[in-house]
Amino acid sequence: MKAAVWHGHKDVRIEEVPVPVPGPGQVRISVDYAGICGTDRHEYEGPNFIPTVKPHRLTGRTAPLTLGHEFTGRISAVGEGVEGWKPGDRVTANGTLCCGKCEACRSGRYNVCQKLGFLGVSTDGAFAEEVVVEAARLFAIPEGLGQREAVLCEPLACGIHATNLLGDVAGKDVVVLGPGIIGLSAFFGARQAGAGRILVSGIGEWRRELIERCGGTYVNAAETDPVQAVEAWSGGNLADVVYECIGAEATLDQAIRMSKPGGKLMVMGVFGRKPVVDLNTLQEAERVIYTSQAHIDEIGTALRCLRDGDIPGKELITREVTLDTLVEDGFEHLIAHGPEHIKVIIRIGGRD
Repeated sequence: MKAAVWHGHKDVRIEEVPVPVPGPGQVRISVDYAGICGTDRHEYEGPNFIPTVKPHRLTGRTAPLTLGHEFTGRISAVGEGVEGWKPGDRVTANGTLCCGKCEACRSGRYNVCQKLGFLGVSTDGAFAEEVVVEAARLFAIPEGLGQREAVLCEPLACGIHATNLLGDVAGKDVVVLGPGIIGLSAFFGARQAGAGRILVSGIGEWRRELIERCGGTYVNAAETDPVQAVEAWSGGNLADVVYECIGAEATLDQAIRMSKPGGKLMVMGVFGRKPVVDLNTLQEAERVIYTSQAHIDEIGTALRCLRDGDIPGKELITREVTLDTLVEDGFEHLIAHGPEHIKVIIRIGGRD
């Protein structure tokens, strides 16, 4: 079968690899669509988290590995002991890998497992014609939702999970820094949770029409200071909740300064280097920093939101490529035109 295999920095090869065999408790899935995540792009560009020398602490794997953890498909084979699933079922899956034994796993928080791993980074992933996953991580794609649109459920689940961690946001003034797919997942997660007003800050005008049509306020941070914009928008009260979805020292500092006394900050961005944090400003007003790692079972909620039209999934897909064109039309295009895109997907089987 064909797969996109990561060998090293900017070295992703479209290769013929053996068809994987599902073990006990696993299923094999024929992939229809896969999404290019920021993680996949980081693995292509660097810095890299795929183990190259020391085997992964959970899987024992090192490169080369097949990329990808956002996908939809149909079950093509079931392993021993799998019940409730059969070939032909339309599915997606949570790509989190966990030990199932540590305290976090035993409490249901397997997304922060002590030996945490991910499909496509710690073992072979879904940028391939077939992928094997644990049956326990499967989600059925509901009737009325196509395979292409459903591929968005994994990144959208991140914003829903982060919002769940924050607790009650109903009626609150919420700010989202960064209008990429993760920032939009926070926007839609907060909106679904009943947030009062939501302001989104980003560079450029690519997201303005979408945000405003969906009931939010958009600020172009290239033209307006976001902190001043939040002060004006809130009538000087500042924000109850701020999501940092960029992973930069500057936006983390903005998040602190635009949150009101006792406000909550949710850090979702992945930082390329350690930021300097203004702890005095954070502490003096008893602001609280939360962090979020992927999701647990929120994929199910995301699928229902997409099916019901609560999230305009089709509009979030801004480019489609194939496995054969993945490197040039996918990764390299994103490096040159990243801010223009929300989600670039790969058509593999392509059945809806």
